[in-house]
Amino acid sequence: MKILLTGATGNVGTEILDQAIAHNYIDHIYCLTRAPLNQKYFTPKVGKNKVTQLVHDDFLAYPDTLTRYLREEGVEGCIWALGSKLSPDPKKRDEEEKVRISFPVAAAEALAKKVATGLSPQAMPRKKFPFRFIFVSASGAEQDQFRTLWVYSDWRKMKGAAEKGIFDVADNSDAVQGHKCFEAIALRPGQVLARQHGPRGDVTSTLLYEATYTSIAVDRLAKSAIKMALMGTGDEKKRILENKECLGDDWASINTLS
Repeated sequence: MKILLTGATGNVGTEILDQAIAHNYIDHIYCLTRAPLNQKYFTPKVGKNKVTQLVHDDFLAYPDTLTRYLREEGVEGCIWALGSKLSPDPKKRDEEEKVRISFPVAAAEALAKKVATGLSPQAMPRKKFPFRFIFVSASGAEQDQFRTLWVYSDWRKMKGAAEKGIFDVADNSDAVQGHKCFEAIALRPGQVLARQHGPRGDVTSTLLYEATYTSIAVDRLAKSAIKMALMGTGDEKKRILENKECLGDDWASINTLS
C-alpha cells in the first residue's frame, strides 16, 4: 500500500513514519510537509528508499500537478497527523481553526475528488479500495458546535468540526463501479504518551497509565493508524475509534485479569 502522511515532523507523525517504513505491507510513504524531513529518511539504512518528501506550503490548496502525481503514483490512503497544542492566546483562534479544521477538510476534498477516483474495486487485492483517510482526532471531540462543554471546549469542538467536515466529504464522495471510493475514519486518542518500550519508554509505567487514564502510547497509536489505513474498521457504519479501541487487542490481552 502507498500512503500520504502529514505531520511527519511531529511526535505522532514521526512514529507513524518510522513504523510505516518498517511495515511489510506499506510500499511507499509520501510525506506532505512544510518543513523538510530529517535527512536520515533518505538513506537506504533508515528510509529503505520508501520515503518521498513533498514540500507543500499551502495546506488549503492542492493543485492538479500534485493530485495528478499522487493519483499516478497509486496512493491509496492518507493518515492525517498534522496538529499541535492549542494556544491559550484567543487572538490566534482563526489560525487555530484553519489548521485544525480547514486544512484536513480541504485535503479530504481534494483527495476524494482527484485521487480516490483513480482506484478501482476490480484491482483488489493488489490495490486497496476504497481510499481511506485516517484522521487523528482527540478524545472527547464534539461535532455539535452548539453544545456546552465545560472542559477543553475549543479544542474538542475544533476536532469535532474537522471530523464532521471529513465525514461529509466521505458521504458525498463519488462511487466507482457502485462503491464509494473514499472512506474516512477518525481516531480519538487521549493523552499521547512516550513509546511503551525501548530506550525512551518504560513498559510497566506506560501500561499502568493507560489502564488508569484516557491515554495511549505513541507507538500504539501509530500502529492503530496504520492498521486502519490498511484494513479499515470492518464495518462501513463505524468510523470513529475511541481511545480504548485505538489501544488494540494486544493491550486488552495484557491488561485482562485471569
